[in-house]
Amino acid sequence: QDILHVLKRRNPFIKVIIYPTPVQGELAAPAISAAIQQANARHECDLLIVARGGGSLEDLWPFNEESVARAIFDSLLPIISGVGHETDTTISDLIADIRAATPSAAAEISCQDLGQAQQLIDTIKLRLSRAMLQKITQLKQQLQLSEQKLIHPSERLKQHAQTLDQFEDRCKQAM
Repeated sequence: QDILHVLKRRNPFIKVIIYPTPVQGELAAPAISAAIQQANARHECDLLIVARGGGSLEDLWPFNEESVARAIFDSLLPIISGVGHETDTTISDLIADIRAATPSAAAEISCQDLGQAQQLIDTIKLRLSRAMLQKITQLKQQLQLSEQKLIHPSERLKQHAQTLDQFEDRCKQAM
C-alpha cells in the first residue's frame, strides 16, 4: 500500500501491475522467482519493484534465496529492490539494478514526480519566452537602424543631382 500511495502521489497516470506473491515463509522464494520470470515473459511493464516491509531476518529470508537471486540476475527488466528497512540488506538488494532503503523509497526512485516535472517545464517556458522577447527586441532595433539608413530612390536621385550640379559649377569656375 505504501508503494501504491507514493506512486499515485508522484504520478497518478502510472499503470501499476501487481504480481501477488507471498513474501515470507517456505512458498515465498519460489513464488517471487516465478513472478519475476512471469513479468519478463509478459513484456507488460518497464521495470519491477521487488519489495516488502521490514521484519525479522527469518521474515526477509526469501529475498536471500538463490532462486530469487538468479531470477533477479536473469531479468531483462530493470529491478529495484526495496526489501525491509534501511538497516536490512538482502542478497536481492545486492543483485538488483538499484537498491532502495525501503519499499516507499523504491517507489520514489521508480517514477518522476509530475509536480517537479511541471515546475521544470514552467521554468523552461519562462526562459524561452524571455529569450524570444529579447531576440524580438534586438531584431526590432536592428530593423529600425536599417530603416534609418535607407534612402528613398527619389531622394538618392536628388542627392546625385545636387552633387552633379556642384561638379558642374566647379567645372564652369575652373574654365
